[in-house]
Amino acid sequence: MDYDTLLKFRLTVKHLVDIPDNKIDFFADLTRKIIYRKNEYFSTIEKPSTYLGYIAKGLIRVYVIDHEGNEAILNFRGENSFTAAYGGIILNNIQPVYIQALEDSEIYVMERDEFVKLWEEDVSWKVMLNAINEYDSLQLREREISFLLDNAKTRYMKFLNNFNTIANRIQLKYISSYLGISAETLSRIRTQI
Repeated sequence: MDYDTLLKFRLTVKHLVDIPDNKIDFFADLTRKIIYRKNEYFSTIEKPSTYLGYIAKGLIRVYVIDHEGNEAILNFRGENSFTAAYGGIILNNIQPVYIQALEDSEIYVMERDEFVKLWEEDVSWKVMLNAINEYDSLQLREREISFLLDNAKTRYMKFLNNFNTIANRIQLKYISSYLGISAETLSRIRTQI
């Protein structure tokens, strides 16, 4: 990692768990950079990733496909966040998710087996992974509750708040999928605010 990326990586990790800089730097040295071009996949059901990834630049979406072939977006991730099929990292099994780059993305990755070795030597890394997974789970839970309690406009306003740094980079068709509304409804809501 270059120095600026390393500084941002340190801040991201320290936001999750208190780990000394030298340990974070050691972790960073074990990663390798992969460039995912727009529309390339970090992970699919057919070709599941075994990586834990740190997004230094770019934007990804996480989604599932139902039995009728319809996509449902679960989440978005931008710079200075982690991505993985977390159940695959934690439980070492295949997760039914797709993780796709929405822009050219620079992601620093570590193989699951290498990460497991780290957490076996120092529980801080397992704590970090659990914190990432917990944050992801809380976001999904908040979204689930919003689907039950909020109207489409309120869900959109929450989306703008939760994804304020990346919302303007996400295509409207993906936002409408995330919100569970039609593109027409989203356009109408956007003209009202």
